[in-house]
Amino acid sequence: MRAFWTVLAILFAALAVGTLVPLYEEAGDGASIGIGDIAIAAVLATLAWASWKSARR
Repeated sequence: MRAFWTVLAILFAALAVGTLVPLYEEAGDGASIGIGDIAIAAVLATLAWASWKSARR
């Protein structure tokens, strides 16, 4: 079960980073980053943290 939580944590962390990278590339072109985009990354990062915490119990 520990491996499951570790894999889930890595998946959520990769998704969180993957949602932010395109936003920063677009921001260089003068586009703004919306609060909804940041909220999605924050939720994914929180899920990654919770999964990692569950894996370490």
